[in-house]
Amino acid sequence: MATRNDRSDDDRSSAIDLTTRVRRRVLPTLHRIKEPLGGFAQCVQHPDEYVGTVQSGLREFRTDLDEMAFEPEPIASLKVHRDGRLSAGSWVRRKRPLATWQLHVALFENGADATDVFAHREYSWLRHPLKHYRGDGWDTTSGVERMRSLLSSHDVTFRID
Repeated sequence: MATRNDRSDDDRSSAIDLTTRVRRRVLPTLHRIKEPLGGFAQCVQHPDEYVGTVQSGLREFRTDLDEMAFEPEPIASLKVHRDGRLSAGSWVRRKRPLATWQLHVALFENGADATDVFAHREYSWLRHPLKHYRGDGWDTTSGVERMRSLLSSHDVTFRID
């Protein structure tokens, strides 16, 4: 019987949801089209947004995010970690669907059984699309603090490397 640590790379990559796989294929091309015009569809993940590393894989951590009232966010730029890893999912938490602000979380696989979590607070693209796209009000500090607080209050263990 195979254990979690015996999973192949193909098994781990299947933890990446369909939306994220599509985003990984489409957004780099869209970025190449938008960048000369001053736009973007992908960006480098800022290290100041690092929340911590959760000791569970993507599948398990997605369940935790769901319990914390996060929703998958397909309308987000593709984040690229400074070491070259592509984000393994984008999630948002809003107090209500048309809230002014949202907590945005980007996930990166860190081996088979760990997930790096990054976060920021920003205007919701649903309510303020232009402010959101321009990055007005972008707040790394409160995003990281809020996400660490949520993880702690939901008994999700994480380490800060």
